[in-house]
Amino acid sequence: MKNSLIGILALIEKELKQLFRNKMLVAMLLFFPVLAVFVIMRIYNFDVKNVNVAVVDADRSALSAMLTDGLDHSGRVTLYANCTTYNEAFDLMERGDIDCIAVFPKGLESSYFSSNRQKVQLSVKAVDITRGLLGAKSIQKSVLTTISKYFKQQGIDVQPKDEVISEINLYNPTMDYLLFMVSVALLTIAFTVCSNVSVNSMFNEEVSGVAELMNVSPLRPWVLVVAKILSCYIAELIAMTVGIASSYFGYGMPDIHSFGVVFIIYSLYILGVPAFAVFINNITSNPMQASILIIAFLSISQNMSGFLTPSESMVEWMQRLNIINPAYYAIVALRSVYMKGAGLIDILRPLGVLAVQCVVLWTLAICTFKKRQL
Repeated sequence: MKNSLIGILALIEKELKQLFRNKMLVAMLLFFPVLAVFVIMRIYNFDVKNVNVAVVDADRSALSAMLTDGLDHSGRVTLYANCTTYNEAFDLMERGDIDCIAVFPKGLESSYFSSNRQKVQLSVKAVDITRGLLGAKSIQKSVLTTISKYFKQQGIDVQPKDEVISEINLYNPTMDYLLFMVSVALLTIAFTVCSNVSVNSMFNEEVSGVAELMNVSPLRPWVLVVAKILSCYIAELIAMTVGIASSYFGYGMPDIHSFGVVFIIYSLYILGVPAFAVFINNITSNPMQASILIIAFLSISQNMSGFLTPSESMVEWMQRLNIINPAYYAIVALRSVYMKGAGLIDILRPLGVLAVQCVVLWTLAICTFKKRQL
C-alpha cells in the first residue's frame, strides 16, 4: 500500500509538470474562469414554457373561478394545484414542484364595485429567474385579460391595470439575472477545464511515449487511474478557486460561510468528470476517438442540466435522462446555495447522487483500465 501511495504521488507530480509545461492550458486555468464569470454570465437569456402555478382561491367567486380556468389555458402556464391555504402552496414551492403562487383574496370580485379594489397576490420563485420572470408576466397577462372579459360579460366596463396584481419575488427579490448565472459560469469552468485537461493528458502521453512507459511500469493499473483523476482534480481546483473568487469580488456572492458547501459540490462534480474521461479512453482504440466522445457527452450533459434553459421545458424523455446526469445535480445544488442560502443539510439529496455517481465512474474507470499490449 505504501508503494502504491508513493506511485500515486509520483504520477500526480508527473501529470502536473506535464500540464504546467503547456502555457495555453496554464493560461486557461487562470484566465478562463475570470472570462466565464465576467463575460459569459452576461450573454444568455432564454424563453421558457410549462411554468407551474398553484392557486389559492380565498374569494370563491365566479370571477376567481374564471381566473383559475384562464390560468390553466394560458399557454405557458400550467395549473399545478388548487390549494386551500398559502402555506400549503408554499410547501409545494419549497419542494420545487411549482414556480408561482397566485392568491385570489377574499372579496376580490365585490371590490370592483367599490373604490378599494383588492389585488391578486403573485409569489414568484426567482431561483430560476427566466422561469420566474416570464411566468409572472404570463400570469399577469392572463389575469388582466380574464378580469376584463368577465366584467364585459356582466355588461360592466372595467379596464384593469397592472396595479391589481401585487408581486413578490421569492429568493431573488431584485430579479438579478447575474445571481442566476453564477452557477452557469462555474459549471462552464468545470466542463471546459476538465475536458481540456483530460484530453491534453491523453494526447501528450501518446505523443511523448509516456503511454508505452506506463504499459511496462510495475505500478498497478488502479494506481495509474487514481493518479490521473487526482491530477486533473488538482488542476480544476485552481480554476475553481479563481472562478469562485472572481464571482465573490465581482458580485459579492455567496455568503463567505457558504464557500465550504460550494467546494464540496464542485469537488464531487470534478472528481466524476475525469473518471468519466478515463473510462471513455479505456474503451476506445485511440485518444482521438476518446476526445471526441468525451467532449460530445460532456456538452450534452451540460446543456441538459438546466444551466441555461429550464430542464422542465425539455421533452419528457430527456427530463428522465437527467436522473443520471451529474451536471443536473450540480446545478440544483449550486443554485440552492447561491440563491436560497441553503446549507449542507438542505442539499443532501443532490450531493448524495453526485457521490454515488463518483463511485460508479471511478469503479468503471478502474475496472476497464488495462495496460495495452505493445
